[in-house]
Amino acid sequence: MLLKNTDTFMLKNLRSHLYFLLVFSILTACKPHAFITKVESGVIALDSVFVIKEDTSALRVIKPYKEKLESQMNEVLAYSDQAMIKGNPEGLLNNFVSDLVLKKANEYYKAADGQKVDICLLNTGGLRTALPKGAITRGKVYELMPFENYLVVMTLSGVKTKQMFDYIAKVGGMPLSGFTMGMKDTLAVNVTVNKKPFDISKNYKVVTSDYLANGGDKMFFFKDPVKREELGIKVRDAIIAYMIGENKKGNSLNAKLDNRVHYEK
Repeated sequence: MLLKNTDTFMLKNLRSHLYFLLVFSILTACKPHAFITKVESGVIALDSVFVIKEDTSALRVIKPYKEKLESQMNEVLAYSDQAMIKGNPEGLLNNFVSDLVLKKANEYYKAADGQKVDICLLNTGGLRTALPKGAITRGKVYELMPFENYLVVMTLSGVKTKQMFDYIAKVGGMPLSGFTMGMKDTLAVNVTVNKKPFDISKNYKVVTSDYLANGGDKMFFFKDPVKREELGIKVRDAIIAYMIGENKKGNSLNAKLDNRVHYEK
């Protein structure tokens, strides 16, 4: 008899419980000075006596919601000219996502002094799947970014920003945008931000996920920032908004490797 995954899971758990009860009964039934001389195990076939029936009334209630969800997930948001995968120290997917997040962050961010976000830093592990060439569906974006993480702008001192660059060098690259850097002996070298040499006496604004802003992946340089500002939008929703916007303009998606993070001799 063929069973669905949930049914198989229930049967496995039921078998485990029956086996435990059998052993427990043997132990508790023993006399005070009795002891076990032999233990035998076996599998009790339940297929013929235990039949799980589908709740058709429940399925009828769920069906319209299921169909609506499937329709939403199959919606094509945009089209890509190329397949994009992540990589270290640099990857097409790294660059594509970090560039669009920086762009969208500057659309959402409204600083009182008119300052813009300088840098985007994400984590490679947060990009959970590649993007294919051709149609990109909403469901594919959920696969790419399944987490409920929100965008945060962290204003860091120059010293903290330098710690961030050195962290990137130590781990061998991360998805980043707004700056370029070399890596040598696990330290950052020749760093430029917005095409200008990095200035350790300045503060820099970094957009990232709340997971990383809270110290995730050991990004402790985000602790005690000059300022922390919540943008109130999920990383995934920013990606979706960007794709929809590009598609409305008639633009396809693409990315390139530009040596923004690289090893130096």
